[in-house]
Amino acid sequence: MTIALVAWNTVDQVVPGVGGALAGQLAVNVALAVGIAVVVTGLLFVTVGRWVALPWAYTATLVLSLVLLLTLGAGATFTGYVLAVGVLVVGVSLLGAGLGGLWPRRGRRPLRVRDGRVAALGLAVLVLGASGGWLATVGQGPVVVVDEGQAPSVLGDDLSAPGPYAVAELTYGSGSDRRPAYGAEAALTTDPVDVSSLVAGWDDRRRELWGFGADAFPLNARVWYPEGEGPFPLVLLVHGNKSNASASEDGFRYLGEHLAGHGVIAASVDQNFLNTGVLDRSGGLRGVERVRAALLRDHVAAWKSWTERDGTPFTDKVDLDAVGLLGHSRGGEAVAAATELLQREPIDGVRVRSVLALAPSDGQARPGGPAVTLRDVNYLVLQGSHDADVVSFGGLNQYERVEFSGGEYRFAAALYVERANHGQFNSRWGRHDVGYGLPTLFLDDAALLPGEEQRRIARLYATAYFTSTLGEDAGASPGLAVFRDHRVADPWLPRTNYVSRFTDSTTVTAEEGTVRVDAATRSTGPLPLRGGPGEDPVHRLEWSAEQRPVVAADVAGGPDVDAVVFDAVATGGPASITVRAVDAAGEHASHSPADSRPLRTPLVGQYLVARWLHAAPVFEPVPQTYRVPVDDLTRDNPAFDPARLTSVELVIDAPGAGSAIVSDLGVTGGPEA
Repeated sequence: MTIALVAWNTVDQVVPGVGGALAGQLAVNVALAVGIAVVVTGLLFVTVGRWVALPWAYTATLVLSLVLLLTLGAGATFTGYVLAVGVLVVGVSLLGAGLGGLWPRRGRRPLRVRDGRVAALGLAVLVLGASGGWLATVGQGPVVVVDEGQAPSVLGDDLSAPGPYAVAELTYGSGSDRRPAYGAEAALTTDPVDVSSLVAGWDDRRRELWGFGADAFPLNARVWYPEGEGPFPLVLLVHGNKSNASASEDGFRYLGEHLAGHGVIAASVDQNFLNTGVLDRSGGLRGVERVRAALLRDHVAAWKSWTERDGTPFTDKVDLDAVGLLGHSRGGEAVAAATELLQREPIDGVRVRSVLALAPSDGQARPGGPAVTLRDVNYLVLQGSHDADVVSFGGLNQYERVEFSGGEYRFAAALYVERANHGQFNSRWGRHDVGYGLPTLFLDDAALLPGEEQRRIARLYATAYFTSTLGEDAGASPGLAVFRDHRVADPWLPRTNYVSRFTDSTTVTAEEGTVRVDAATRSTGPLPLRGGPGEDPVHRLEWSAEQRPVVAADVAGGPDVDAVVFDAVATGGPASITVRAVDAAGEHASHSPADSRPLRTPLVGQYLVARWLHAAPVFEPVPQTYRVPVDDLTRDNPAFDPARLTSVELVIDAPGAGSAIVSDLGVTGGPEA
């Protein structure tokens, strides 16, 4: 059993170029396990063995097996893996006892119905069969899509469909890379960059594997671009941390080709040499997150040289005043860090306008320094509820760390997708987010959205985002509506549940000291994410069946105010909210979004086959942004003047006792989408 499980785990990790290192590590692990088994068995022999004659061959084998199995890696659930090892050890031991007792041998007594050997075999079948049957049949049912009513408008075009431009493709790289696409076949060559001051741990083994040292990191990418005169906006795509031999940059082909078809140059950056692999078992690289961001800045500098130099495919065809960055996983954190770096160390003529993160990590790109704050750029983050790698919606923290100083219109948006996982945003990563061998069986892959559907969401949102924000007038773009309300794209999105958040440079939220709560218990604190407290300050409300909670705040109106906005999620059962507003003349107005859209309850984030296997809660209370246009408020009372608005109340209606989270109550005065 141990040989089979170790082999399964090992085969799952085999990729080109690491077979020797993997075999060496396996040999060391086996040698250590044998040594530990001999020592432990010997100690038992000279201690316990003085009084009890243990089955010494079995004892040594058991210790060796446990050492090997418990050091393979538990994947997404330590509880599940330890239980699985325990069940297999017990079941196989009983199986061995029964079969060994039945093995023909001189003097062995005949088999009887109540023989212990039969009991051992029966228990083995029961333990292994019942456990295997449970694991093969357990899981979640199909997703139940909640009816949220009709959106106020519908996106006119399916932006997940191919665009009007013909698409061409090329690669650029060092010209000497061992991979032909970035070596002899590269259409453009780049100068290597010295990052030896930023990264530690790039030893001779890595130099031998990749063919370069830390003083000569390559700038490699695969580019898809629209055929036409241009100039076109530029978007750099950067993958996250997977096997360093997986060519992860090619997993964004679906996005690159699609964006190019809609008039955007897309370059998928190769950073596979920074990803983990078998060599990292004995000590990984340090400073990697800083290098990921620094290399992106170097890529932008290379693009500047090509668009200004005669005779390149991109001469005068790149709008460097309209640059976007898109990253996945650790790449999602790297694009935020790179944007901050480009603002701190700008490149003349280059402006990053928009950042898009797919299931990003958060907090890894700041070794001892402050968290990345994005200033005066657009930010969009997508996250799946069934992400078994970045299990908590950490991108909401970066969403909170977006600041607007006025001037040009900017926004931040977030989309939470039920049944989306981590890996399927990259077409080469697949449905298993974490783990090798046996641990992968505990991930409920059958519950996930199909990979093509998850990537359709990414295509639609990325296309709407970059074509809207890298254009001439982002605030007036019709594609902006999908970020305020995902229902706008219902005809084109897969059937699942979504939660969307939105704020913009015209949003003004109530000061914390002016927020009042009546008829409910309130506690103020950070948003309780699965991975720990988030950075979003929220009000957590609880009420009894007899209460009707009211959240009120002083909110100032103005001539450009066009909507009341707030974020909310019902954490303790169904509920709805009625919005009431008062102006300086005492005129009242009210509107109930509950008529068409109830308060969202938390999406289920069960990525394992059973809830009890999760170490963290399976629900993450991501608030939904609700927007009530002032036209709806003045419909019943034309005398109400939103320009003289003084206060807003949220009246919570629920069938009984319950709880909710409310935050960011305020008004917006931005352009209509």
